[in-house]
Amino acid sequence: MKDILRAYYQIIIDDKSYQDESYFSYNNHLFSLYCYRRNIDEINSLIMLSDYMLRNNVRINEIILNIYNEPLTYYNNHYYVLVKVNYRFGDKYFKFIKAPIDKNYSILKRNNWGYLWSRKIDYVEYQMEHFKNKYPLLLESINYYIGLSENAIMYFNMLKLDNIPLYINHRRISEGDLYNPTELVIDYKVRDICGYLKRMFFTNKMTIYDIKKYILSLNLENIDYILLYTRMLFPSYYFDIYDRIINDEIEEKTILKITSKHEEYEELLYEIYLIIRRKINNIIGLDWINKKYMI
Repeated sequence: MKDILRAYYQIIIDDKSYQDESYFSYNNHLFSLYCYRRNIDEINSLIMLSDYMLRNNVRINEIILNIYNEPLTYYNNHYYVLVKVNYRFGDKYFKFIKAPIDKNYSILKRNNWGYLWSRKIDYVEYQMEHFKNKYPLLLESINYYIGLSENAIMYFNMLKLDNIPLYINHRRISEGDLYNPTELVIDYKVRDICGYLKRMFFTNKMTIYDIKKYILSLNLENIDYILLYTRMLFPSYYFDIYDRIINDEIEEKTILKITSKHEEYEELLYEIYLIIRRKINNIIGLDWINKKYMI
C-alpha cells in the first residue's frame, strides 16, 4: 500500500498512520485504498453517481484521483481506488434514494435478475464440471442451491415490472462499506434490504422472529414485497462463499456455515411468504416449501 500511495498519490505514511488493515490517516483525514473488483468501464458512472448523491446531501465517500488525474491506479496486475472516508459507520441503511434517470448510469443497472441469475448458474455448473473432484463439500450441496436459484428465476420471470422505479443500492451490504462509492449499483428498492437480512441471518445477528418483525415494519408497495420474497429466494449468500472458495481465498469447509442452516432458512422463506400473503392475497408461494412447513 505504501508504494502505491507514494508513487501515484504523493502520500507518504508510516505505520502509525494505520487505523486498522483497511484504513489509514493522512493530514487529519481518513482514507482507504480499495482493490477495484468490477468492470473498469463502470468507474466514471460510479463517480457521477457518488457526485449526484453528494449534491443531494446523501452520505457517500469520495473517490480521489491519482497524480495522473485518473480514478483507477494499475499496480501489480490489479486496479486500485483511493477513497476519502468521510463516513464510516451508520445504522440508517435504507433511505431509498431514487436513481437518476440518465443513460450515463445504465451500466450500473442490476435489475434484470432473471438474466443475471441464469448466467450465474450456467457459469457455476460449468465450473463444477471441472472442479467437482477438488471440492467435495461444494459438490454435495451445489444441486440444492442451483434448484433454489431456478425457483427464484422462475418466480422473477413471472412478474410484470413495467415502470417500476429504480433506486441506488449496493452490490452487497456491509457496515464497513456502507458509504463506499465503488460498491454502488442501481436496482429495485429491496435489494439492500434483502442483502442486509441475509447477512444478519447467516451471521446469527437476527433470528427468524427478528427478521419477521423487521419486514412487518416496512411500508412497501405490493410489488416491492413480491420482489423482496423473490430476492430472498435467490441464494446469493451461498454463491458469495462459493466464489471465495473457488478463488482460494477461504477454506472449503466455510460453506458449512451456510449449508448447516438450509432448513432454518427454508422456514424463514415460509414465514416471509405468510407475512406477504397478509398484504397480497394472490401471492404464489413455493409448494415444496409451503407443504414442508405448513402447520
